[in-house]
Amino acid sequence: MVDEIAPARRRPNALGKVMRRRRIFARLREGWAYDEIAAQEGLTATRIRQIVAEVLEKRAVDSGADHAKLQLARLAPAVQLGAEAIAAGDVSAISPYLKALDRLDRYQSVAVANQAYDEEARKKLMEKINRMADNLGVDEMWKALREYLKTHGASPADAGGPGEAEAAGDPVGLPEPQPEGQSEASQWMSV
Repeated sequence: MVDEIAPARRRPNALGKVMRRRRIFARLREGWAYDEIAAQEGLTATRIRQIVAEVLEKRAVDSGADHAKLQLARLAPAVQLGAEAIAAGDVSAISPYLKALDRLDRYQSVAVANQAYDEEARKKLMEKINRMADNLGVDEMWKALREYLKTHGASPADAGGPGEAEAAGDPVGLPEPQPEGQSEASQWMSV
């Protein structure tokens, strides 16, 4: 008697994993149980739970104010439609309209509550700008531009840099490289 061995299943590539995660979350939104999803995907219910937990763990959560602003944007069309329906004489639109207004008021107070722009928020913004500049290679771009302009004898106006740079002795008008941890992009920002 020869034992038949099932062929090994291939592991999905990156695109396959993304598509599988989308299918899993779509089915969860539709109300499917983990066992049902697992049967459709050819996985165990435990693995489906692991995938869901991994995705949710990586997901960034909006602050209360950001979430409130998003909800305000979502509610605006509902309030407008309710007002138009009431104006057209539809009495049944009054209750949903009042509910939407109540939610609008609730989210409005939360959205306004966290509007402070303090030093910590400024610091976080500058860190984000510097990370973006590093990812885009802004420092290397400025160095290359500076060298190009020096070799071609360009004026500071050609560089587009601030006028203070010329007064500080930089003939090209571009900022000098910054210490570690601070991108040249932050030098151009004056907040």
